[in-house]
Amino acid sequence: MNTSLNTQIQNQKYIVLKAAIISRVFLWVYSIAISGLIDNFDSSTGLKSISPLKSYEEDQKLYLRDHTTESQFVNSFIKRVFVKWDSIYFTRIAEFGYEYEQNHAFFPLYPLLMNGLGRVISILLGNKVIFSDCIIIAGFIISNVAFILSALQLLKLGNIIFKNSKISLVAALLYCMNPAGIFTVAVYTESLFSLFIFSGLVELFGNDYYLGVNGRSLDFHYLPLHKKLLAGTKSSIYFALATFTRSNGILSCGFIIFSYYSHYFISLFRMIFKRLNSILTTSKTRLVKPHLSPSTSYDKLSTSIVNPVSNYTLFEELVILPTALLIQILIVFAPYIAFQFYGYLRFCSGASSDLNPIKNGIWPRVWCQEGIVPNLYGFVQNAYWNQGFFNYYTVNQIPNFLLASPMVIIAVSGIFSYIRYFIQNPNQMIYSSFKLRSKNMNISEQVESFYSPHLIPFILYLLFLTVFSVAFMHVQVITRFFIHSPIIFWFSAKHFLTNGTKDNTPKKSTNTIIQQIILFYFILYNVLGCIMFCNFYPWT
Repeated sequence: MNTSLNTQIQNQKYIVLKAAIISRVFLWVYSIAISGLIDNFDSSTGLKSISPLKSYEEDQKLYLRDHTTESQFVNSFIKRVFVKWDSIYFTRIAEFGYEYEQNHAFFPLYPLLMNGLGRVISILLGNKVIFSDCIIIAGFIISNVAFILSALQLLKLGNIIFKNSKISLVAALLYCMNPAGIFTVAVYTESLFSLFIFSGLVELFGNDYYLGVNGRSLDFHYLPLHKKLLAGTKSSIYFALATFTRSNGILSCGFIIFSYYSHYFISLFRMIFKRLNSILTTSKTRLVKPHLSPSTSYDKLSTSIVNPVSNYTLFEELVILPTALLIQILIVFAPYIAFQFYGYLRFCSGASSDLNPIKNGIWPRVWCQEGIVPNLYGFVQNAYWNQGFFNYYTVNQIPNFLLASPMVIIAVSGIFSYIRYFIQNPNQMIYSSFKLRSKNMNISEQVESFYSPHLIPFILYLLFLTVFSVAFMHVQVITRFFIHSPIIFWFSAKHFLTNGTKDNTPKKSTNTIIQQIILFYFILYNVLGCIMFCNFYPWT
């Protein structure tokens, strides 16, 4: 990478940073203004209740500290506007811990960070602001700072994978105006979770190894073994933090597994796509082959691809890599296991002095004896939130399905477009691990950068998220739930790029229409989201 390209990347960072900050300011101002014009549908968020885990009768000073007059500034500009729906749980957990069983649906990292930063803010303000308000300020700061950093990480990830400044930049800018914008400024986990996922992916894909002045490319250069192990370990720590923030962080293990054996996965998917091509295409449709230089025969290319050669020794392949992979997967799962174990100790194992049976129900809880390994999180999601296979498929939930449909359409379209492309062009499922030298092969420059073999794990991840979300979850959360998937923004960005087509062609016209639809959807949901969420109307 030369100096001019480094300068270009720095300019991109500045553009994305500016866009992220401007989008934050716009959402703040608009939300505060609209909240002042419309009465809250539910004003109960202003009420405070006593925690069952504390005895205020023994310490009146503690009661007064937690229930004195709130800061008018915090109440008017943050709490009344940005603390709604799940935010109430996060602020409550941050202040009092896990009082009730149902609170275990929310993982602890975000509340812990809110509590820690809240204490710092309280000290800086001379303890003149009640602690609950300091926690709200902390949650607001964490959410907004994390979003800005996540936008920069998404840009970096795109530059590593695509070596294409346009799709990376456009995707990051679209992320700054994503349709779940209100959740990225409110006291929610969306921004923090996205930051950890994007940061983990940046590390996993080599980080600065592919962005330095050496000009290395993800397509033709391997990570040395020690760098690969270090990258996997760093990424597993970020993914563990994501799991500590939200349960679905454990799914990020799939990216680590893919990165360790990508040359085998790419070979497998190439054969699958080639087989599907032969089944689905007619006899008149020719199989599209890569554009090769005269010095490389297609037969030689096919043999190289079908029989991939690893860059590592047999000992490294069979011992070192599997051992490192197992350790890194355990790192990612550790927060989930620890949180479930904490719940088990509280509600299942031995007497617990901090539980009031009248307030906490039958003890030990019914889920303690369910299954081989008791799962508090699964029980809470099913018992309190009615999460389950097709549980949400009722007539009165049709509006929520309509609400989620645009994001589902983008996800399904991106997945379908990617799969269709490689079914039609299976021989372009080519990866550096097949030992193909750039001097012997020249893939057509007309191939769009979105259709890269490196995106296979992202496509599989989004495919699983889509199927699971539509079948098991409250579908209206899909809009915010999917914003940590880079495919959403890379696929959307693809339609804002030219591909060698001339003006006034049908493809050009179609892309223009799709661009307008995407922008309309993103802007509309930001406008409606602020109105609905900030005034406690259904928008979760």
